[in-house]
Amino acid sequence: MKAILWLVAISAVVHGILAGLSFDVAAVKLPTRKRIGAVAYANFARGNDLGNGRIVYPAGGILAITLVFGTTIGAYFAHSPSTVTLGLIVACIGTIAHSACTAVAAPIMLSLKDATNEVAALTAKLDKFAGWHTCRAVFQFLTFVVLVWTLVETSRVF
Repeated sequence: MKAILWLVAISAVVHGILAGLSFDVAAVKLPTRKRIGAVAYANFARGNDLGNGRIVYPAGGILAITLVFGTTIGAYFAHSPSTVTLGLIVACIGTIAHSACTAVAAPIMLSLKDATNEVAALTAKLDKFAGWHTCRAVFQFLTFVVLVWTLVETSRVF
């Protein structure tokens, strides 16, 4: 049963990191495009998101999905209390939701690789990405909050 406690804690940490990264992008990086212009921001994104981001972001997402689903399955088979299992199920739903938003946002960002530096086209792409990224960030934050609550519940029973 202690393994479930540790798995919930690790899931919360990983989802917290993802939520923090998304908050940084939504609150700091994406607003910068309005100040420096679409072409400069697209060049930054090409180096950042299409550089190391092509490895770091998917790896974090896959780790988050694997942890929360694995922890949920483990908690179910360990006959964890319903408050723990319910929290993990809600976290799975949040993870599915932010993954679905990512499935729409990521191709938009990846399309910058071959996009011309036409301001109107880049602005449209970046605005569309920003909308989907905001949706993703909200679900990631809510999933993190649910996992923290689940961690508190888990620590009470184990």
